[in-house]
Amino acid sequence: MRLSPNKTKRRIRMFCVSAVAATALVACSDGDGGPDPATQSDGQISGDTVRIDLDPPRVTLLDPGSARQVLSYGVPDADAPTQELPVRFGGGFTTLVDSGAGTPPHPPAEPDGLPVLDVDAQATVRAVDGEKVTAGETGATRQVTVIAGSPRFSGGTTTLRSGEDPDVDWDAELAGADGFTVSYATTPSGKPVSMSLHAPDSASDIGRAGMESRLGNLVTLAVVFPDEPVGPGARWTVESRITGSTTMLQTMTYTLTELDGRTVGMDVEVDQRPSIGALSLDALAPQGDSDGAAGELRVESAETSSTGHLELDLDDPLPRSGGVAFTTRVIYAGDGSDVRVVQDSHTAVHFD
Repeated sequence: MRLSPNKTKRRIRMFCVSAVAATALVACSDGDGGPDPATQSDGQISGDTVRIDLDPPRVTLLDPGSARQVLSYGVPDADAPTQELPVRFGGGFTTLVDSGAGTPPHPPAEPDGLPVLDVDAQATVRAVDGEKVTAGETGATRQVTVIAGSPRFSGGTTTLRSGEDPDVDWDAELAGADGFTVSYATTPSGKPVSMSLHAPDSASDIGRAGMESRLGNLVTLAVVFPDEPVGPGARWTVESRITGSTTMLQTMTYTLTELDGRTVGMDVEVDQRPSIGALSLDALAPQGDSDGAAGELRVESAETSSTGHLELDLDDPLPRSGGVAFTTRVIYAGDGSDVRVVQDSHTAVHFD
């Protein structure tokens, strides 16, 4: 099936709206609203709180380096002091229709002009209550809770469009989301086994969605250690499935650069690729807009550019400094067409 650029733009529009609403963690978006646990086999909801049981990632040790010790997070005997630090969440999704071959397959790690969500984070860690985490044996020992205070956008364009809706006033929408909370339980090595998202009663659907899609990255980008002893120079990978409107297979590669008691420094690389190789055009077209001609967009290339370094104390809930930023560019091509659909998805978390 050959597509003209105009028809391709029209048919891709629904795809753009669907993909930009994807959270980084779970396929639970419902339009501009918050997560819909009814779509999750393990999801549970109480008021404005959504809890999801997670599939732990797969960890593979590539090189133990100068192996010294097994790295594991601490669990306080009593309530630990609150860790207070600013956190910046970068995020963005762009789509363009390229009728030539002018777009390079490799994107920049941190594109210019995208909005950044700034929050004043208050993070705590405590021993986990197994009955409240999940059913069965999970090995979870600690629960991290992060309260996002004073959320505001800075830099770039702070209004986003959703289909034909008018621009969103994010200052107003985020004002009601002050105090949005993410909580997640992990094993001693840092594998997340469950998470909860809680929106205050004053949060609008739009404000809630804007917060949950970004704060969920604290879980998907949380550092997980191997079970084997490691030392400076060690390298390992953490593989997981990041489910949203588009499911991505994510591999994070860590290189241990510093180990001094409970202080750990590491470089971080991220790679993502779609879990499916093609998308149906008819499935993406608005209802009643199909001309009955079958067709699909196949993945022509998928590349990720990333940059990252983190400094953390194993007894703290969050890294003390550093950050991770990456952009994944997926280029789709239609059979028998010169048209290319280029999608860039950007994610970043910086601890300042």
